[in-house]
Amino acid sequence: MNLQKLTICLAAMLGTSALAVAADAPAESGRSFLRVLMDGAEWPGVIILALSLAAVTIIIEHFWTIRRVTMAPNHEIESTRQHIEGRRFKEAIEAIKDSRTMFADVMSTALRHGRHGFDAMHEAADERAAAWSSRLFRKVESLNIIGNLAPLMGLLGTVLGMIEAFGAMQAAHGAYKPENLAGGISLALVNTFLGLAVAIVALGFFGICRSRVDSLTVTAHSAAVGRLEYFRPVTVATSSGPPAPQRPSPPTPPATPSAPEPAATTR
Repeated sequence: MNLQKLTICLAAMLGTSALAVAADAPAESGRSFLRVLMDGAEWPGVIILALSLAAVTIIIEHFWTIRRVTMAPNHEIESTRQHIEGRRFKEAIEAIKDSRTMFADVMSTALRHGRHGFDAMHEAADERAAAWSSRLFRKVESLNIIGNLAPLMGLLGTVLGMIEAFGAMQAAHGAYKPENLAGGISLALVNTFLGLAVAIVALGFFGICRSRVDSLTVTAHSAAVGRLEYFRPVTVATSSGPPAPQRPSPPTPPATPSAPEPAATTR
């Protein structure tokens, strides 16, 4: 949450500063910087604008949906631990079956494979967590694509602007003034400026969002695997009887040392 607030504050400050510069900084011809941007943007500038809107949408959606409370909330982790340690396995599944968090999805998937033993539960949890990570990383990868595509579109707009400026110079048959050429080049470079501005923001947030996805997916996966350790089998020293499942060491151990039966029976 602190990172969210800092990001929003920085974005607001940068946006306010940019608007102030665009409105107040006059160019040599007496036009504002904002007017220069509007006049110099070729049709690639429209595509750059669309890319910037897409990047803003992805960033806002990421910070709204990828949070600790939507990935691995503490109350779900604690409730699942209490149910499992109390051998209330059906209640544990019922408590998280309607949740849309990553922890609940991974944990319920693992518990549904309880009849097949601990290894099957662990493997199911790993596969489900990998699916979550892959999906979230693909969404964040869109910012990387935008960050690499925007400068290319800006360069394309600059090349088009340079072609038009030198074409007008050739059509003037020597009557083209140097200041006119400089003005044409200035307008052509507007597209490069727009492309680089979008790329800097997109690539910067790509690194931030990727780190958040990695951190939160690891947290949710580790929490689910930690709850599954209750079902890990332990080989006893004597050869009479099957191996007994290992019980975690809660703060207050249960009165009877019986092993959990429903979802952790090993054969």
